Amino acid sequence: MKSMIRGAALGLAVVLSAQAAHAQGLSFGVGAGAVMPTGTYGDFNSMGWNVTAVARLKPPVAPLGLQVDGFYNRFGLESGIDGHSSIIGATANAVFAFPSVSPVRPYLLGGAGVYNQKASVAGESASQTKVGLNAGAGFDFALGSAKLFADARFHAILKGSVDATTGDEATAYMIPITLGLRF
Repeated sequence: MKSMIRGAALGLAVVLSAQAAHAQGLSFGVGAGAVMPTGTYGDFNSMGWNVTAVARLKPPVAPLGLQVDGFYNRFGLESGIDGHSSIIGATANAVFAFPSVSPVRPYLLGGAGVYNQKASVAGESASQTKVGLNAGAGFDFALGSAKLFADARFHAILKGSVDATTGDEATAYMIPITLGLRF
């Protein structure tokens, strides 16, 4: 009986704290979409897919907030090479949400992150971790207490690629387009 009361009390505490966190402007989300490598990074990688987890802290009356993202991107390799490359990363971003009375609210975001890149070819793999920057724009679409979101970002991974002509390190660029649900 005591464990049942403790369980009910714990469940009530979780529900109340989740409601309080949401009222303070804390939201979580998940999304997925396509990602396009560009520049020298596109010389070796083909279009891929991404999955993203999002935590955002933005007070309801303030236009500015903070968003932290964790993501996984997977690309095919160009020139018929049997293998793939992937990026696991995290970014911390400032968010500016434009004021809106409609159910659609546009936002801008940008920040810095860490990117672990891995290439796998014929059972062999190598990885490297680099820092980078990102900026983008998106829309939140209100669906009751949840929100559908769509955003596009431009990521620049510093020294994350190799110039195919010179062999020098180059900045790797990619553009993920993500659709998701924020709650």
